[in-house]
Amino acid sequence: MSVEESFLRCTACEQESEHVVVYAGRFVSQIRCNGCGAVTRLDVSEDYLPDLRQRISSKPRRLLRRLRRDPGELAASLPERTLSKPLRMADEFRTVWRSRRDG
Repeated sequence: MSVEESFLRCTACEQESEHVVVYAGRFVSQIRCNGCGAVTRLDVSEDYLPDLRQRISSKPRRLLRRLRRDPGELAASLPERTLSKPLRMADEFRTVWRSRRDG
């Protein structure tokens, strides 16, 4: 799950303001208006699982590419990323579950 900020027109208050955009994998799952606080949740559950399968199956190839490009950076970041991955995936699953429930 990643969180980005973007300047958008709110569908609730009709004002252009900063919004927080939450991604589950490669899909926008939630948009929150910083102006009025309105939250829009998008049900991404149908597309998320096939995308997750593709991300998992391509991971070895992507790791090999990073190893060839910068072995030192991969060696330095891999232990921390390996430990934090379960938490990041749990956040992503939680985001998808909320979008499905509230969508």
